[in-house]
Amino acid sequence: MKKQTLPGTKNKLIFYTLIMIFPVIQFIVFWIIVNFNSIMLSFKSYANVDGNYIESFVGLKNIFKVYRQIFTDEIFAPCLKNSFLFYGISTLGGTVFSLSFSYYIYKKGYLGGFYKVMLFLPHIVSGMVITVMYQYFADKGLPRIAESLSIDLVLFGDAPMAYIIFYNLVLSFGSNMLVYTGTMASISDSMIEAAQIDGVNVFQEFFHIIMPAIFRTFALFIVTGMIAIFNGQGNMFNFFGTGAPQEFWTFGYYLYIHVKDAGVDYTKLPYLAAFGLCLTFIAIPIIFSLRYLLNKFGPSAD
Repeated sequence: MKKQTLPGTKNKLIFYTLIMIFPVIQFIVFWIIVNFNSIMLSFKSYANVDGNYIESFVGLKNIFKVYRQIFTDEIFAPCLKNSFLFYGISTLGGTVFSLSFSYYIYKKGYLGGFYKVMLFLPHIVSGMVITVMYQYFADKGLPRIAESLSIDLVLFGDAPMAYIIFYNLVLSFGSNMLVYTGTMASISDSMIEAAQIDGVNVFQEFFHIIMPAIFRTFALFIVTGMIAIFNGQGNMFNFFGTGAPQEFWTFGYYLYIHVKDAGVDYTKLPYLAAFGLCLTFIAIPIIFSLRYLLNKFGPSAD
């Protein structure tokens, strides 16, 4: 018996293939191949002999070197502190603001659409442009405002960490806010109306109806945000280029600076590849443990 095919199935398959072929190729090239090459590089070493780089296999030597330096090199103490600080500020602190503004917009608060555009605007404009504008305001605008109010204010030129933390906080909740707002909009109106008939206030509505309904999205942002602990720069390059004070460094900035230098000296690449691999070994159990705890103890939409 001849197998029947639904009308249009072949055209749908061709369309789907054309749509998916580019992201699949991109995933294979820029994730599988690149990461496989980086992992293999962790077990190698390069020696510069008369301008020629001689490759050799060194086993776990680079990985042992990384772990030894993480616990002995002074630069990693501020890297660890600042990486967790920026995660706490950008992910945890930014989430509080994201949820607050998202709920305000979802409830159609006054100027809610304006806030949605303005908070997302930094993600549309180039990051360097936003940084320059922020620096100019901190250097020129804030001192004049403080002077008019007779307040002694430290200038941005002295590079206080507070200005950079505030910048990362403001920049952190624009895109999340759009996702939260969209997720809230998918909540059944009948559920909200039933709760209002029962006399719930806005806080009860948010914590007992909205949060359980969007908790999976919330948990996703918290878990994936942990990756920034190990690869996030905290926008240090935007502010300082390659000359950031070491007390402001993060793991992401450390890797960026050294990878940039390794572009002209390949002998440094195996150590940096091993460094990234070691951070992955540290990050995986932390991320999966956090994901397990959030799924186990978080509220359920049911």
